[in-house]
Amino acid sequence: MHHLIIFDCDGTLVDSEHLYNSITSELLNEIGYAEYTPEICMERFTGQSWSTIRLTLEEHHGEKMPDDIIERYIRIANEKMNHDFDAAPHADAVLKTLSTRHQMCVGSNGERNNVIKSLQVTNLFDYFGEDRIFTKIQVEKPKPAPDLFLFACDQMQTKPENALIIEDSPAGVAAARAANIHVLGYVGTAHDTEKQAKALKNAGADAIIDSLIHIETHAKY
Repeated sequence: MHHLIIFDCDGTLVDSEHLYNSITSELLNEIGYAEYTPEICMERFTGQSWSTIRLTLEEHHGEKMPDDIIERYIRIANEKMNHDFDAAPHADAVLKTLSTRHQMCVGSNGERNNVIKSLQVTNLFDYFGEDRIFTKIQVEKPKPAPDLFLFACDQMQTKPENALIIEDSPAGVAAARAANIHVLGYVGTAHDTEKQAKALKNAGADAIIDSLIHIETHAKY
């Protein structure tokens, strides 16, 4: 029985992955990596924290990124998020329904201030409040490590076997699997739903949903 539903934020509750990957592309192009189009960034970096992206790129290209690149990313995202994205389809109605039957929280690899602001901008913040929004800064390792989801369960006083995770990225699904928690792969905001469904299934998603309204059929009462 699922007493707790843990939502990823970007690409799951908030349709923001395209915006964030466009910013990533813009920054990488600026510093000389012209090959990183928004589409390539979506494919390679969705669901990953910028600290992980930075390490991956430094390893791949054999050189250091500018010291302030993460700060630049956060600043640009903060400026653009007021007008460049919306809540995921049906998010408000689904959260309203689920909140009457389940505990809910957020578990995100995003920068904490950006996650909180994105939920405020899309009017979803009040379903959680700051004490039920958990981000990578609160744990040792971000997704795909299980730390964040296990921390969320601990904070919400729920055993992992009584939780259900909603995730849109392979990194998030892998983190759920590592934490031994049931996970639904969500493709409702994906650029290429078929490709993303396959990637989430390969990462170990228990089922794939193309709309948040289908969470109810998987969340046992």
